Amino acid sequence: MGKIVTVGVREFIETVKTKTFFLTSVILPLLMLGLIFGSQGIARLAEKEAVPTKHLAVVDRTDVVFDVLQRFVEESNARHPQRKLAVQRVTGEDANIETLRERAAGGEIYAYLVIPPEATAREESGEAPPASMPSTASAGPIAGAVQCEFGRKDGNPEVAERLRYMLNRAIVEVRFKQADPPIDLARVRKLQEPVGFRNVDVKTGQETTGDEMIRFMTPFAFMFLLFMGTMTISQGLLTSVIEEKNSRVVEVLLSAVSPIQLMAGKILGMVCVGVVLMSIWGIVGYGGAHARGMGYLVTPYHLTYVVLYFIPGFLLISAFLAAVGAACNTVKEAQSMAAPLTILTIVPMMLWWLIMLNPSSMLSIVLSYIPPITPFVMILRVCADPEIPIIEVIATLVLLWLSVLFTIWMAGKIFRVGVLMYGKPPSIKELIRWLRYD
Repeated sequence: MGKIVTVGVREFIETVKTKTFFLTSVILPLLMLGLIFGSQGIARLAEKEAVPTKHLAVVDRTDVVFDVLQRFVEESNARHPQRKLAVQRVTGEDANIETLRERAAGGEIYAYLVIPPEATAREESGEAPPASMPSTASAGPIAGAVQCEFGRKDGNPEVAERLRYMLNRAIVEVRFKQADPPIDLARVRKLQEPVGFRNVDVKTGQETTGDEMIRFMTPFAFMFLLFMGTMTISQGLLTSVIEEKNSRVVEVLLSAVSPIQLMAGKILGMVCVGVVLMSIWGIVGYGGAHARGMGYLVTPYHLTYVVLYFIPGFLLISAFLAAVGAACNTVKEAQSMAAPLTILTIVPMMLWWLIMLNPSSMLSIVLSYIPPITPFVMILRVCADPEIPIIEVIATLVLLWLSVLFTIWMAGKIFRVGVLMYGKPPSIKELIRWLRYD
């Protein structure tokens, strides 16, 4: 055991001395803190930055919407003096669509907007708006709805949303004015005034703050943290084994320790590196969340599960990669042999949205029992739904630890033979034969 600890300490020291560890343990947390505390300031600075006024040509075929729209644009410019819009009505030959498209493409105007006459048609007139009108600035055309044409070169969503909002308000106001009998628009808007929505944490009873999307993305952040901590450091173990094998340093080491002791020591050292790294990231995340008033998103409950799944998950992947590194002579060969594991670990990244939305679905449960990705899937599920049955947590942890023991046994057999093998990388049949050696 003493030799294993010695190898582990050596591996730990050699790893923490590298620039990569400094980058991931110091620079990256500092960047995270900068984003946490500086994002709002950066957003405010961006809002203060003045941009050139955007000129829009408007073809109003209703003859009544433009004046109302212009009023809303002026009110919007007063609220956003750094993001002004200027609308100008065009008529006659200047209202030709092809001409407007050429002007927008040439940069003479920012964009053009065409309001069809059906936009203010009254329901009792029996006029049905054509279904095949050009697309609007909204997310997508609605079947049967009146469609306005909005043409521009860039894809700035903020301008499109502002204009769409103001245009709809203007058209609705005109429709109310033209209604027979007249309708009190102010009263209707008062009746349609929405109620407030107060989010409360069920455990503390305190109001939760922050963007709902941030709250929804938090489980993904935990999974990504676990993924980065596991895969990044495990890849370092793979590289370390190959470098020592090619430089013949491993032969010197094996004169003092056995192959199994060497592999166990390397994995132990890398586990310690991973614990240090995850601790730093966890402290940064915990402190940052509390500083922003969102401590309910990063709790000791969540961090406990990160630790519970990180250690066996790291041991499992590290043992596998240590065996791959011992069997191969170059990083390129190792990457090809480890490709199935790499592809498998990407699955939770691809399906995280579905797992988040339905943490108790059959898909989520099945993925939880595939050992290489068990830690990532379970972190998503536990963070998305704290009421995941404890029996599932216990079952997945037991399965994960059994997989760790089997993988370490298998990796020990391969490491013992492959660490001193050079030349052509072994085939699958040769690896199976190595497992049978006593």
